[in-house]
Formats: sequence, structure tokens, C-alpha cells
Amino acid sequence: MTTDRPTAVPRTGGARGVELYTRISLYMFVLLEPFFSLYAVAALSRLGVTPSAGGAAVLVVLVLTHTGLCLAAVHTGFDRALWSGRRPRPVVVALLLATVAVAVTTVAVLPALAGGGLGDDPRSLMIGVCGAAACGALAVASRYRRVVLAGVVVGVVVAVLRVLAGVEPVAASVLAGAVVFVFTMFWGGTVRMSMWMVEVVRRLDDARGVAARLAVAEERLRIARDMHDVVGRALSAVAVKSELAAALARRGDPRGADQMEEVRTLAQESLREVRGVVAGYRSANLATELDGARSVLRAAGVTVRVVGEVPDLAAPQVEALAWVVREGVTNIVRHSDAREARIDLTDLLADADGARELALTVTNDGVRGTAAAADGMGSGLVGLRERLAAVGGALDAAARGDRFVLTARVPAPGPEGPDPTREAAA
Repeated sequence: MTTDRPTAVPRTGGARGVELYTRISLYMFVLLEPFFSLYAVAALSRLGVTPSAGGAAVLVVLVLTHTGLCLAAVHTGFDRALWSGRRPRPVVVALLLATVAVAVTTVAVLPALAGGGLGDDPRSLMIGVCGAAACGALAVASRYRRVVLAGVVVGVVVAVLRVLAGVEPVAASVLAGAVVFVFTMFWGGTVRMSMWMVEVVRRLDDARGVAARLAVAEERLRIARDMHDVVGRALSAVAVKSELAAALARRGDPRGADQMEEVRTLAQESLREVRGVVAGYRSANLATELDGARSVLRAAGVTVRVVGEVPDLAAPQVEALAWVVREGVTNIVRHSDAREARIDLTDLLADADGARELALTVTNDGVRGTAAAADGMGSGLVGLRERLAAVGGALDAAARGDRFVLTARVPAPGPEGPDPTREAAA
């Protein structure tokens, strides 16, 4: 797992929720330090030992300061590395100094007691909890070998202090240091695992965006390949025959006219083939476009909901609505930071004469400034208005707060169903 954190970027969908949940969980984990420090107070109460009021006050202030620095380190390390190469950031330096200050003050204020296990040694408890909290904060965005090294230092300090107390065998002191080391590694490992999960979600979110861009690039390459296959041979033949016709014309050979006739025929055939290819790509089916909209928007991290059913309309009207879905989804992906989108198909009563309209509405949030107003004048929506006007429909585009609403209306058939004449004409 890399230690360099990316700069803060907007995340969408589940990635945003996972990051927020993990961040809050780590903050709560840091706040366990003062709670665990109460075990040292309980040990003092059981042993009937009372430290000086001044020393105890200093120790309390240092513990609270240490907790605050742990929170700052977690907050900083969540988005970027806590080390620039081998140089620690200022928050790391401050955290390490506060950890040393807590340890020194603990040794100076609390009595040297050993022999009754860690639960009866306030010094070991305080130093172990402080060291574990510091290692947990560093584990957010540091190389794990540094966290392990810090854990070893904490365990060694506890073991040495208990050996110097001289109340228990050296083996028991070493065992106590090992227990503190395991506790410290558990704390740091838990934080590390949480950050690993966040890193995986971040990479999946980035990969989803890359996959969407690759899908677009692949489609462009496919279109380019098909265009090359369709017209490449014909254009090559046109170029060769044009050169031959020019050479014959310079020599006054009447066959030059025949060659130019063949060039014209090739050009006309190529034009028909190109039109056929473009027509195949430009044709749109509403049901297919709705399925594609779901797939594209979900790939872009946008929650999408489609309400309504594909209407029973004439083919030109259905195709016009399909183009509205395609253009609307393209604008959502390219020109917004949307998290939610909705596509509605609604049957409306247009006037008192009983004429009906079918309305297709594409709504999304995440409007970028004046992007909605700019889109309303874009060539894509102008083309949609022309398509809808050709089938008797209309298009409205408007920004409402942070939402952009695209509404297309086309005439809907009466209860007797689609007009057979219009269907035949289509």
C-alpha cells in the first residue's frame, strides 16, 4: 500500500460514504486515549497512592494535548502522507514531542510500581496507552515499519522502567513490555486496516472513472475503424483513378473521360456507404438508451432512477425522445458533479380538446455554476430542439437551484393508439 495520499478530490456515491465513515471511526478511536488513561488512575486508587496535585494537573494537560495532536495527525494523514520523503511533517514532530513529554512527566509524577502485573503499574499503563495512540495516529499515512519501530520503542521503555523498579524478575518485565508492544501493534494495525480499505475504495472509484473514459475511447475507435473499413478502399481507388485520368488528359487520350466517370461513380458509392454507417450510429432506440443511461450514470457514480414505461409512439417520436436521453446523460457526465439523476416518462393532458403529450424529464443535481445556462444554448440542445420540432414536440432546459431539468414533450396518441398514417409515413 502506498503512503502518499492524493490531494482531496470530490468522491461520489459509496466512496464518499466509506471515507466519511472511516474518518469518523478513526476520530472516535483516537478519543479512546483519555478513556484508557483512566486505568492508570484506577491503579493508583487500588494502591492507595496519590500523586502531587501540580504534577497530576500537568499530566492531564499533556494527555489532552497529546490526544488533540493525534486527531490532527489523523486528519492530516487522511488526505496526504505524514512524511515528505524522510522528513516528518510538523504535526508528526509535535506529536512525537508530546509523546516524549507525556512519558517523561509520567515517570516524574507517578510512582515506580511493578510486580503486580500491568494492571497495578500506572506508569506502564500511561506510557503504553500514550504510545499506542501515537502509533495509531502515525499508522494513518506512514510506512508500517516506522509504526512497528515506534511500537518496539514503547515496549522497550515499559520493560526498562519495570526492570529499573527492581520489584520483579527481568523476564516478567520483558513479558510486560511484549504485552504493551502487542497492544500497540493492535491499535496501529486496526487503523492501518481501516486506511487500507479506504485506499481500496479510492482506487475502485478512480478505476470506475477510468473505465467510463475507456468505454468512450473504445467506442470512438470502433467508429473510426468502421469508417476506415468502409471508405478507405474507395478513397484509395478514387485517388489512383484521379491520377490516371489526369495523366490521360495531359496526353489528350479520350480514355481520361471514362476514368473520371468511374471516379464519380466511386465517390457516389462511397457517399452512400458513409451515410449508411452514420445512419446506423445515429439511430436511437428509447428502451436501449434508458438501459444505457442507467449503466453510464452508475459507472460515473451517479444514483439514477427511471420512472415510467417506454411509450407506444410513432418511430420518429420515440427516436427523438431517445436522443433526449442520450444528450441529457452526456451533459450530466460531462458538465456536472451530479450524485443523483432521475428520468421521468409522464403522460400529460395538453389542452381542453383532449390532445395529449408525453413528457420526458431528465433531472440531475450537482450543477457547476452557470454550466446549466451555458448548456441551454449549446449545440447539443439546439439539435434536440430541431429533432423534437420535426415531430411536433418541444424542449425546455432550466436550472433550478443546484438542479438542472431537461424536459422534452411530444404529441401522444389518443386512446385508440398510434396513428397508422403517421406510422406508415415513418
